[in-house]
Amino acid sequence: MRPPIARHLRCAAALGVVVTLLAACDSRRSQPGEPLVVLTTLGEVGREPGRFDYPRAMVIGDGSLWVVDKSARVQRIDPLTGECKAWFRMPAFSRGKPTGMTIGPFHDGSEVLYVADTHEQRVAVFALPTGMGEPAEMLASFGSFGKGPGEFVFPTDIAILEDDAGLPARIYVSEYGGNDRVSVFSSEVLRGNPGFLFSFGVNGGGEGVEFNRVQSLAINAVDSELVLTDAGNHRVGRFTLDGELKSWIGSPNEAGTGAFDYPYGLLLLDARRALVSEFGASRVTLVDLSAGEVLSRYGVPGRGAGELSTPWAVGAIGGTLFVLDSGNNRILGCKPSGLSRADLSEPRS
Repeated sequence: MRPPIARHLRCAAALGVVVTLLAACDSRRSQPGEPLVVLTTLGEVGREPGRFDYPRAMVIGDGSLWVVDKSARVQRIDPLTGECKAWFRMPAFSRGKPTGMTIGPFHDGSEVLYVADTHEQRVAVFALPTGMGEPAEMLASFGSFGKGPGEFVFPTDIAILEDDAGLPARIYVSEYGGNDRVSVFSSEVLRGNPGFLFSFGVNGGGEGVEFNRVQSLAINAVDSELVLTDAGNHRVGRFTLDGELKSWIGSPNEAGTGAFDYPYGLLLLDARRALVSEFGASRVTLVDLSAGEVLSRYGVPGRGAGELSTPWAVGAIGGTLFVLDSGNNRILGCKPSGLSRADLSEPRS
């Protein structure tokens, strides 16, 4: 029989190997980027105007930051002061809260707020609110629970393709949790008419493209392509506007070095570059979409000043990068090295 002390030493050695392997794995996954140069910090935890209860979607529009959190509040935040200029609560939220928003044209040309009302299984369209806590005017909604054409299982985001007149030509909606596809609609759905055009992804009838929680969508009108974050597969995809795969960046078998760790937020820049916020790694990555290469990584995981925890979204306005630092209940206004004020002045399409 092996002496007890020998057994203990053997167990300790084995445990040491396991701990070392886990530490190495965690190191590969977290791989912090260079520290963010923070210009401003907006918000803190709370449910008062200007504070956040785990914010999980952000969009830039009309000179403001629009943020929705787990209290189902949509707030319009001044990017200079952090002051809440308007807010409303989603009309239904007992089953869950939205995970994506965009601002774009309505069928009459007015600028409106599109909300991926995730747990209500629909896209809701609101007039831009001006009140403090007053219900927002819902102009349209489309979708219902299901797996058929035009139906949704947990929609996550919306992207609007505009025509030459600046009106919506197509509306792209991503889903997860059952459908894991992207569905495309004509603007007729905004008038209450049938408007489903097609879906892509294995669950949408496509061939060879299997998504795992598409979290963000963005349209590059210059190159006529749709860019998306396939979060559960740790990759970013480029597709034609008709849903044909052009290229992947990252691998469904990787999360960490040379790829992404649950990429959530997406901001297109010029020169075919994009900024991606990584929920799993608590960092922001600058990537060359054409070459499929990581150019820079920004951010250090943590709770302190300038650190990040599960960032859901990124946006830019006025030469500043804004990161929705969800786990820390705040927005960080940053100046990443290597990016100019012009790079971060306006949302790119």
